[in-house]
Amino acid sequence: MSQKTQALNPDTVLKNYWRNNVRFADFFNAVLFKGQQIIKPDELMDLDTEESSILEHKKYAEAIKASRDNIKIRKKSSKTGIEFVMLGKESQKYIDYAMPLRIMGYDYSTYSLRHM
Repeated sequence: MSQKTQALNPDTVLKNYWRNNVRFADFFNAVLFKGQQIIKPDELMDLDTEESSILEHKKYAEAIKASRDNIKIRKKSSKTGIEFVMLGKESQKYIDYAMPLRIMGYDYSTYSLRHM
């Protein structure tokens, strides 16, 4: 019996790997908090990774569609109110020096669309 195999897309593999809240929280705790368990997996909630908006300027309009690899929000009640943090994760195969600008665009559009 022959076994069928399919080439796996690295982007799909990484998106699925980081979808796990335990891994996602561990990554951000390691990077941002030197391993302290500040972000708890049960405090994370997935957000839609697809973003679309319309860029308009005078008589010009263009539809823009973007997709994040992984994005989650952390909601946590505290004595002083509600803490709301949006955490996004992008994987890349090659170094892309424009990536920070692309991420800032994603963040801006996500924030502006959700708070209009």
